[in-house]
Amino acid sequence: MGKIILVVEDEEVLRKFLRVPLSELGHEVLEAEDGEKAIAQLGRKRFDLIICDLLMPNKGGWQLMEEIKENPETRDIPVIVLTAKTEDKDRLRAYDHGVAYDILKPFTLAQLLYGIQMISNNDREEKLRSAYFVSDSVSHSTACESFHHPAAPGDRE
Repeated sequence: MGKIILVVEDEEVLRKFLRVPLSELGHEVLEAEDGEKAIAQLGRKRFDLIICDLLMPNKGGWQLMEEIKENPETRDIPVIVLTAKTEDKDRLRAYDHGVAYDILKPFTLAQLLYGIQMISNNDREEKLRSAYFVSDSVSHSTACESFHHPAAPGDRE
């Protein structure tokens, strides 16, 4: 099933490079050319993924990520950042801002698809883990109440 993806990138050519193949793969792709327009889009629709450039006019990627993570309605949306910044401190800063995956420019479509797949797998694993712990919590408490650990040899009275 396709995702609803918001592409936030100031370069129109790059937005098209992202939109066309992602659309062909069955994803619904909406676009914003800066962080201000992205915030407006986020107010109108629920997205499964955001692909975001860091350096943009008006409101850049750093500001956008802060607003996304501060808002309870958007904080759980995974973000892939596209950046030309190669220094570790910048990449670590992105992860501190809650980025799920970062891609250095220039990049290939294969790198982007790998990032999307990795995030999808993590989401699926999280949902399975959550479902297991939620469904297991009732039986677990009963099992713990009825489970008696055999005394170790030195613990016998």
